[in-house]
Amino acid sequence: MRCVRIWFDKVGDVKYISHLDLMRCFTRAIRRAGIPLWYTEGYNPRPYMQFALPLSLGMQSVCESVDIRVEGDITDEEIFERLKDVMTSGINIKRVTEPVYDPKKIAFGDFYLTFRGTSDPDRLEKLINDSLAADSFIVEKPAKKGRQKIMKQINLKEYIKHSFVRRDGGDIICNLVLPAGSSVNINPSLFSEKIIELYGERTAVDILRKRLLLDNMKEFK
Repeated sequence: MRCVRIWFDKVGDVKYISHLDLMRCFTRAIRRAGIPLWYTEGYNPRPYMQFALPLSLGMQSVCESVDIRVEGDITDEEIFERLKDVMTSGINIKRVTEPVYDPKKIAFGDFYLTFRGTSDPDRLEKLINDSLAADSFIVEKPAKKGRQKIMKQINLKEYIKHSFVRRDGGDIICNLVLPAGSSVNINPSLFSEKIIELYGERTAVDILRKRLLLDNMKEFK
């Protein structure tokens, strides 16, 4: 029995499926592919499957991974070839490797937010740049107080590790590196939703996660 890491993209309409549905999708695809998956022991055996950092609903990613344990002498190349042929559209299997870092070491996510369809891209671009240059950018983040759910105000500027803004025709693309680990996790939609509120006009926003990073800013492998 050995552990392998399957790397994949989650793009297109599958961004709307939940993490639980994603787990079911992989379990069924692995069975169809005939991959000798290792199951836990006990009264309720289940396949070992660990996703590096579950993606929020509605976001796309080109850096997703899941660890599984396989039995027998099947190679990484065989797993890749079998799995990519049976996987559903929008989940693109990229490669299969030996795990290098523990997913618990993930500390940051590298996100690209694309604001589309605005009637005044110049004003929106200035608003984004001014917000990133300001000393504070207050947003409301869901939190818990005991068993009660509350909304907590935070200064998002304290959490942004890196940022830049560029234009692509009428679209504005904003890159943010934010905490994305088990201890602190900042959803980039907190930024985009506040920007749209300040802008005062409904604007479509696509969020793409391009990389997962360790605390030393090395890429998760």
